[in-house]
Amino acid sequence: MIARTTAVIEPGGVLGELACAPPLTLRQVRSEVHDRCELRLVGTAAGPLARDDLSVWLRLRPGARAVLRATGASLAQGRDRGDAAALSIRADLAEGADLVAEPGTLVVCQGSRIDVRVELALEAGAAVEWRELIVLGRTGEPPGRATLRWDVTRRGRPVLRQFVDLDPAGHPALTGLTAGRRVMACALIAGPRAAPRTVVASPTAVAQRIDAHTLLVTVLDDDAAGATRQLDELCVRARG
Repeated sequence: MIARTTAVIEPGGVLGELACAPPLTLRQVRSEVHDRCELRLVGTAAGPLARDDLSVWLRLRPGARAVLRATGASLAQGRDRGDAAALSIRADLAEGADLVAEPGTLVVCQGSRIDVRVELALEAGAAVEWRELIVLGRTGEPPGRATLRWDVTRRGRPVLRQFVDLDPAGHPALTGLTAGRRVMACALIAGPRAAPRTVVASPTAVAQRIDAHTLLVTVLDDDAAGATRQLDELCVRARG
């Protein structure tokens, strides 16, 4: 399946354009902040499945503010030695735009493979807080396989290019990359008012200052709730 979902957010909390295709559907909900557009990512079909090519593209006009959250977890399902699914999420933030995004937990089931890509293009004065939570395998089952690629630019210049291969079972040499954990939670925080600092909370929980206005926080754990809690705490500490 090939599915594309796009949305354009205007200033004042206005959803200017919206085009959706299952399984990734966006819905606008009431916001408690009058000038902020609240969006929910709703799973309207099974997926991602093997060989699916799914994408979400958000465009925030100058000064627009938006929040993207998921209504539930996504299950990446496939079959042993099957083809990988691809999930790409892109956000273009114009000058002064502000975005908070939590696309939801991605559970990579046994036998499945998925390649996740997050692309963030920031213009002057734009701010973003983006979180990803990947769980390798459901409780009691062997892990699936996943990759996560970050591609972040500011005014067209690279800020972060990172590729993480979460496949310790298939590549024993990579076991140290996940420290044997099955959950990875991470956050990318960037903006003109950010003053990040590097904080090492433990060997599996680190906040890394990328530049004067960008922070990448990564936590490894065996429990999604525990990873999320550590991520929250580390984000607060590293913001300064």
